Amino acid sequence: MHVLSSLDDNSTQSVEESVLAALMAIGRLMRQRTASDIDPGTFWLLHTLRCNGALRVTELAAKMSLDSSTVSRHVQQLDRSGLVERKADPDDGRAQLVDVSARGHELLNEGFAQRKAALIQHFVSWDREDVEALERLLNKFVNDIDSTIAELEQK
Repeated sequence: MHVLSSLDDNSTQSVEESVLAALMAIGRLMRQRTASDIDPGTFWLLHTLRCNGALRVTELAAKMSLDSSTVSRHVQQLDRSGLVERKADPDDGRAQLVDVSARGHELLNEGFAQRKAALIQHFVSWDREDVEALERLLNKFVNDIDSTIAELEQK
């Protein structure tokens, strides 16, 4: 029996549908607003900036597989909130780089701490071996996705 709601109530859920439903449920959990009050969409944008360092908006959009205009709107929102800072691109003075501000780092740390606490709460009844197996399989899954995307981008 699948705990998650079926994507198609008229048939038994396939393994793929069950995984998709589980990923959507996990996504909902990770997108919930936290006390840090960063919009869930911009939270991941800030995280991407922190992982990659200062980037042009177009580079950030490419890393996130999003449209530049969408990322530009998010960056403007983050800039107004003081969560990013802009600086001249040393390679091209006409262009700007966007980077996470000190306040942005602080809110990211709070947001990750809150999300980690939520995960810990959900894993309380799990055997440690099961948590480790989930970690291993999720990493394998993400690495496979990254490899597939890299191959497609080379074509």
